[in-house]
This record gives sequence, C-alpha cells and structure tokens, in this order.
Amino acid sequence: MQTENKLTVSVVLPCRNEEEALGECLKQIKQVFADNNINGEIIVSDSSTDRSPEIAREFGVILIKHDQIGYGRAYLEGFKIVKGEYIFMADPDGSYDFYEIPKFIKYLTNGNDFILGNRFGGQMEKGAMPWLHRHIGSPFFSLLFKILFKTKIADVHCGMRAIKKETLNKLYLKSEGMEFASEMIIKTIKNNLKIKQLNINYTRRKGEPKLRPFIDGMRHIILIIKLVK
Repeated sequence: MQTENKLTVSVVLPCRNEEEALGECLKQIKQVFADNNINGEIIVSDSSTDRSPEIAREFGVILIKHDQIGYGRAYLEGFKIVKGEYIFMADPDGSYDFYEIPKFIKYLTNGNDFILGNRFGGQMEKGAMPWLHRHIGSPFFSLLFKILFKTKIADVHCGMRAIKKETLNKLYLKSEGMEFASEMIIKTIKNNLKIKQLNINYTRRKGEPKLRPFIDGMRHIILIIKLVK
C-alpha cells in the first residue's frame, strides 16, 4: 500500500481496562504500518481505571481520555477526531489479529464500503467465545438479521471492522452500548452500501470480559425493533 501525503488509515481502539493486551496490540499495529508503508494513526478511546492510558502514552499514540462507559460511546468519541480515509476498528484485548489490517483496507479500496470479520469462518481458539454466545447468541442474531434485513452476514457482532470515512458520515450512528455493532450494520444495509465479510481467526481475550449477555442482548433487540421499521 503506497504512502500518501494525507493519512490513509485511522485505527480506533475502544479501551476500558485492557492493560494486559493493549501494549502488544499497539506494537502489532505499528509494525503493520511500517511493513506495509501505511500512513496511519492510532486512536485509543479510553475509559480505563487501570494502566491503559499510561501504556497508550508510552507508545506515543493518540489518547482520548473521555471516561464515558460504553462500547459505542468509545467509538463515537474516537470518530470525532479521525483523519484517515479508512477507519479500522477492533478491541485491543488480544482476541483479534491486527496483521489483518492490510487485507481489510485492500477490500475497501476495491469498491466495498464496509468490511466485517467473520470469526466463524476462520480458526477459533477453544474458549475464545463462551458456549452460549457461540452456539446460541451469535447464530440467533445472524438469523434475525437474515430474516429482517435480507443479509447473508454470518457474524453480525464481530468487533473487527473497517469502513470508509465517507461511508461512516452517512450513517449518523448514535448507540452508546454494545448495540452500536448492530446499528452500524443495519444502517449500512439501509443505505444500500456494499458490505464484504472476511474470515478471520479469533483467540482468547486477555483480562476480564465486558459483555453482559442478557442486558446487552436486550439492547440489541430493542435497537433492531426500532430500526426494522
């Protein structure tokens, strides 16, 4: 990928108490930028009470210390300052492989508007996804999306994503919690934009999980009901 005068890629990381994995994730991203001649920036959107902010500062990345809890809120705060033409998103918890960044960006440059990872299509480490999520929660939501929104997406809640900045600006995203992941896909579909799904590997996260299965699941369902109309 050729370096341009302007920033081409903004990597936005939603961070809440990820000190165990954040440093390694930042190291990977910087290596990817160097190896692939990518002119990019890294934004850590943070609400942590651990050493995550200090780690971000040590790596010299952009730190937004907003201290507002919520998966969607972290992304909304990060999006306010992105300068790249393409935006790459993933949790900095050790579960995603940031060496996949060039592949995601390549498919954006080839005419797609939104790229989504598929954890079920690649290698999933044992224990990386709880049994309930893997065999009931995720399949249920993917089936629901297939029925309601006529999409063939197999992993609607995968956290590894990439989107064109111009596409993002058309979506007017508002969700502050985990339902942000559903809102992004639904609004992309409703805007008749082109989605591509890529198989990715998925490993066990480091640190404590943030997902609240029942509460977050209900927030997804409420949002879907609102947007299906």
